[in-house]
Amino acid sequence: MQAEVYLRPEVKIEPLVSGWYAWTHLLSPAQHALNLVRRQLPLLQSFVKNPAVHLAAATDPKLFGGPFVQLCSEQLPAVRQLIGRMERVAQRRVELGRDLHELDRQLQETANGYSLSEFYARIPESLRGLVEFVYDLNHHPKLRVYEELLYDEFRDSDGQEVLLSTIADESRPFFMSTPRIPSEDAVVLPIPFADGRLDRLSAMRTRAAPLASIEDSLGVDARQRAAFARFFTSQEPPRRAVDHIGSTVRLRYCGHACVLIQSESTTILMDPLLATHIDCSDRAFTLHDLPDHIDYVVLSHNHQDHCVPELLIQLRHRIGRVLVPANNRGNIADPSMTLMLRHLGFERVHALTAFDQVPCGDGCITSLPFPGEHVDLDIDSRQGILIEIRNRRFAFLVDSDGWDSALFGRIARRVGRRLDALFIGMECHGAPLSWLYGPLLTRPISRRNDESRRLSGLDSARAWSVLHEFDAANVFVYAMGQEPWLRHIMGLQYTPESIQLKEVATFLQRCRDARIAAESLFMSRELEF
Repeated sequence: MQAEVYLRPEVKIEPLVSGWYAWTHLLSPAQHALNLVRRQLPLLQSFVKNPAVHLAAATDPKLFGGPFVQLCSEQLPAVRQLIGRMERVAQRRVELGRDLHELDRQLQETANGYSLSEFYARIPESLRGLVEFVYDLNHHPKLRVYEELLYDEFRDSDGQEVLLSTIADESRPFFMSTPRIPSEDAVVLPIPFADGRLDRLSAMRTRAAPLASIEDSLGVDARQRAAFARFFTSQEPPRRAVDHIGSTVRLRYCGHACVLIQSESTTILMDPLLATHIDCSDRAFTLHDLPDHIDYVVLSHNHQDHCVPELLIQLRHRIGRVLVPANNRGNIADPSMTLMLRHLGFERVHALTAFDQVPCGDGCITSLPFPGEHVDLDIDSRQGILIEIRNRRFAFLVDSDGWDSALFGRIARRVGRRLDALFIGMECHGAPLSWLYGPLLTRPISRRNDESRRLSGLDSARAWSVLHEFDAANVFVYAMGQEPWLRHIMGLQYTPESIQLKEVATFLQRCRDARIAAESLFMSRELEF
């Protein structure tokens, strides 16, 4: 009988699309095509042409998260090879991205309020039957896509693979600017993300299985088996009280915007993004500390730090239902989270609009309006969440910017002011519009306008105005992105002089002066209500 083994806690399972870390805009067809031709290929070509510029930038911590490839000159041959592979494997996606950009450019430059019927004759072959032309009520032209049909046309598994490694979190390169060039001790498996074999591999974090059986299942070839075997151990990983027993409601803050809410009969996980394993494990909850079954995963919005395919794929075998916000259908800036998750292998995905309610055993989950933080783009895929469970009430406002505090007054009147805890994000000076959405823009944006439109949450004054609309027994500042395992997708690191931390300190002091229990969350926290 073969000895059974566990996946080592420190092993990363990174989903890749043609060598790039898979975030949501690389899984939705139109957005993937535009990122491919307007971000990824130009970045790699720039690196090949002038690697010294990128090498210099890579040594400056202040430039982490910028448009610089974090690779060394010895990796130039591998980068050239990757460019060839991307152009070969994604040839039709490259065509799609270029044609989509050019067609929208023509539309924006020539549509003047007259009928748009003539534009259908201009549709290139790659886009026929996949787009629609419309005006808004102010006669501004818009190109809409039939996203469901795009998924049919472009097989979402093209170029998909998973990279297994033991890379430390602080060594992971920034997800948007640097592809993964595998090292000798890493293993790449050409497995589509929706493949159920990944569930079996992920389950081995907490359930042992024979090594040979997983090798055979995943098709690990003989040359890779020695490296693959090093990812496993016979030692069972420690887990901390994964189930909650009793009449209270337990909240475990797992870093950033990830919160686990548990009663004796219901488990809800918000925005899963937590450590797989870190050395200071006594200061953080990891994947091992999550329960074996999670009734509901709730995703607040479609940004890379809240909807994370790397974590979702590894938790898929544990998840009952996923609750997401509905999108602005056809809008290239707002791809459907529902379609993406279904193509990731999730069968029970439910899209919510504002104030939709989902009964959850001994309580209810309510979707709340989530204003701001999306750089003034017409994006619907965002929701705050009210969780009512065993007569306790918790509101998660995520990255709402609070410019119109009257909205929160109306929300409070509709759902009730009393809260046991209010969670708010205060990343008050975020990245500019082009940092995340640049490849999707048809017209160039001026530096002045780009700098004015930021991915920002509440500052101290607006946070106070929002808090004033509720009767909250506790208030928690969260989603600040400072945990060590987030660096590769946040691209930022605050100092004591950062405006974000100063605004948090000002807000907390104001709460203390008003005798309101308030704290800023970091790494981990366990609470019972």
